[in-house]
Amino acid sequence: MISDSIHSRRSPQGGFTLVEILAVLIVLSIAAAVVLPRVSNMGDLQVAAAARMAMADLQFAQNEAIVSQRSVAVLFDLDNGQYELRYGDGQIVTHPVNKMPFRVRLADNSGTDDVTILAAGFGDETYVTFDALGSPSSDGAVTFIAGGFRQRLDVAPVTGRISVTAINP
Repeated sequence: MISDSIHSRRSPQGGFTLVEILAVLIVLSIAAAVVLPRVSNMGDLQVAAAARMAMADLQFAQNEAIVSQRSVAVLFDLDNGQYELRYGDGQIVTHPVNKMPFRVRLADNSGTDDVTILAAGFGDETYVTFDALGSPSSDGAVTFIAGGFRQRLDVAPVTGRISVTAINP
């Protein structure tokens, strides 16, 4: 008899009610509606990353020119979305970290793969050369674009001061 009373008591069935499932789905839908548009349009972050990376590389070129007492040029290739650093004699600069030729192709970097170099102008050229004192051959600017967002990298005359500015669409 004791065994019958034990078996007659049933433990509650596991599971979720329809109301609980619907509540979770509603919360997830709201979260997705808020998060997905921001994640899907990362153009502003990518273009900012590309501009800051190019700014750091231009500063490196300027410092390399001063340290090595050789002119260093940064050549922008708009068709291929890349730039490279070369000494005045044409020899490509070795990247200080990966010890490879200093060439940056934006499409090869996961954080800048949607970025395009829209324009590069230094006088009549698409490159800037820093002399042994760190002065640029010409002032100018490089414009990057991704997802409708633009950033301009400016090189000031004489001092070679480099700055980045967001350009509102």
